[in-house]
Amino acid sequence: MKKILWLALFLLSACDAPPIPTLAQYTASDNGKTIGIARDQTFTIVLASNASTGFVWNLVLEPDAAVLDFVSQEYATQSSAPGAGGTETWEFKAVGVGVTQLKLQYFRPFDAKNIAGEFILNVEVK
Repeated sequence: MKKILWLALFLLSACDAPPIPTLAQYTASDNGKTIGIARDQTFTIVLASNASTGFVWNLVLEPDAAVLDFVSQEYATQSSAPGAGGTETWEFKAVGVGVTQLKLQYFRPFDAKNIAGEFILNVEVK
């Protein structure tokens, strides 16, 4: 019985499972850069934010929908203290070959002229 179990484990370990794709992550230090990614690859942009001040990151230049899809956006605080900052994570997926750009700006939705930050990423999908 033990021999059968070991044989089954050996055969399962020999299976050629496809690799799990890693999720690329970009931050403020990547502002203005051009990245190259493969079709169907997903990546995130993680930026410092403090929603308690009213400021949030806004997608002001949407990428070409034939090249890149917006997947999600979420805010996470780094502390439970009142007024504590956090991060916003934006997720995108490459859906087609081409070149596109996305632009995020940090402002209060009720005061869009008072821009406190900007993040631009050029994306080339191969």
